[in-house]
Amino acid sequence: MFYSLLLNVKAENDGIIEYYPGRKIHGWFFSVLKSADERISNVMHSNISDKSFTVSSFLGRNVSRPLEVKQGEVYSIRITLLEDSLFELFSNKVFESTLKDENARFGNVTFKVLNLSVGQSNKWAGFTTEEELFNKDNTQTVVKLKFYTPTLFRIGDLHLREPDPEKVYTSLIRKFNKYSKVKLDENLVGKFKDIKILEKDTILKRVNFGEFYLQGFVGTVTFEVPYEDKLVEAVNVLSNFAFYSGVGYKSTMGLGQCKREEL
Repeated sequence: MFYSLLLNVKAENDGIIEYYPGRKIHGWFFSVLKSADERISNVMHSNISDKSFTVSSFLGRNVSRPLEVKQGEVYSIRITLLEDSLFELFSNKVFESTLKDENARFGNVTFKVLNLSVGQSNKWAGFTTEEELFNKDNTQTVVKLKFYTPTLFRIGDLHLREPDPEKVYTSLIRKFNKYSKVKLDENLVGKFKDIKILEKDTILKRVNFGEFYLQGFVGTVTFEVPYEDKLVEAVNVLSNFAFYSGVGYKSTMGLGQCKREEL
């Protein structure tokens, strides 16, 4: 299964997180894994591509400038997981930490872990299976994606900071086929270049990672798919999968957070 979990935390003190919070949250995620299973944490931390998780920054907060945190305020974080074993390991450890009244620390701010939501009561939480993705109406030749956080693609030492259908769907199919029991035809990758952008409403946003900045696009992009059964099905499946996988570079730190929108 694929999971999107919502974690609510409450600030225990005032403070300022100078740099992109997703980087700090990424570090906390690995500390949770390490305390649960050091071997798995080390494997996950190794330099493998297309990792089976993402963490967000604080949802709904501006990531382009330092974040002023207020004591007593509740902040939400999204964690997506593409493996059942990782979901069980992480969620059990967080529930255990909640029972023990343990805290998380991001920058100079301590946060109390309030709860972890797995259900679909919030638009950012949910779960699905490969079978459910394939059983949806996958016949739409026009699909719309909304990119909530800066999205970019790394090509060698260069960064592509504009929407590109081939890059979007190649990023998605690579991760989907790595973690799904049901695979899509890899030969479709060569056809992604034929997908057109019908409409886009995007702007560029910059993220401060401390030692460097990254810039990517946010906003909505509408794609038109050439009518070919297998290609149309794949684009529909991948467009729904994007909610769980993220898109592009640094998705494990919350860049490329994406969701399909109704037309």
